[in-house]
Amino acid sequence: MIKAVIFDFDGTLSNRKENAYAVFDDYLRPYFKDFSEEEYEAVLQDMMEYDCNGVISVELRLIPFMKKYGKYLPDDFVERFSPYYNEQMFEYTNLKEETIDVLERLQGKYKLAVLSNGDSIPQHAKVEKVGIEKYFDIVLVSGDIGYDKPDARVFDYLCSRLGVANKECVMVGDVFATDILGAVNAGCIPVWLNTDPDRPSKHYHGYQIKDLKSLLKILDSLKTV
Repeated sequence: MIKAVIFDFDGTLSNRKENAYAVFDDYLRPYFKDFSEEEYEAVLQDMMEYDCNGVISVELRLIPFMKKYGKYLPDDFVERFSPYYNEQMFEYTNLKEETIDVLERLQGKYKLAVLSNGDSIPQHAKVEKVGIEKYFDIVLVSGDIGYDKPDARVFDYLCSRLGVANKECVMVGDVFATDILGAVNAGCIPVWLNTDPDRPSKHYHGYQIKDLKSLLKILDSLKTV
C-alpha cells in the first residue's frame, strides 16, 4: 500500500529550464549588447545546453561556455556569476501549470514530501518563493543532512521522518541518475517524469510519465497491487 509520495523539486514541480533561461537572459545580456537578437539567442541556447539541467556544478557548466564566449566576458566572470546564480535562482522560480492541482488532489490521501539535492538555503528559498510548503509534511534538501540523491541514506532518512516504510513510498523525479536510481537504491517505487519524447531508454522498465497529472493514474493503479 502506498502511503507517501516524494517529489523532486527542480524540473519536477518547478519549471527549472524556464527559470534557468530567465536567469541567464537577465545576467548575460549586458555582455552581448552588440549581438543581434538571433546571435544572442544562440548564446542563451548554448548556455542551456551547457547547463545540463543543473545536475553538475555551476563552475563545471561554465567551462565550455567560457571556451566559446570568454572573449566577450570579464576574466572574473565565473567568480561573479556562480554566487549570483546560486543566490538569485529562487527569484526566478515558478511552478509547472499542473503542480498545484496535483498536490491538492493528493493532499490528505498521502503523506507528501519534497526531496531536493542542493545547498539548503537556496533550495528552501525556492520552495518558499512559490508558496507550496503547506502541501508537504516535510521539505528536505540534501544539504540539510549531507547526503545527495541517489544515496539511499537520504531516502531512508526521509521515509523514517515520514513514518513509513521505503516500499510504501513513490518517488517522482525528472533526473534519472539521482531521482530514479536513488529510489531504486532505497527500495522506493520510482516514477520517472520524462518529458523528452526523443530520449531513448531501454534498460528501465518502471513507471514513466510525461506530465504530473499522469501520476494520478499510476497511484490509482497501485491501490490495487
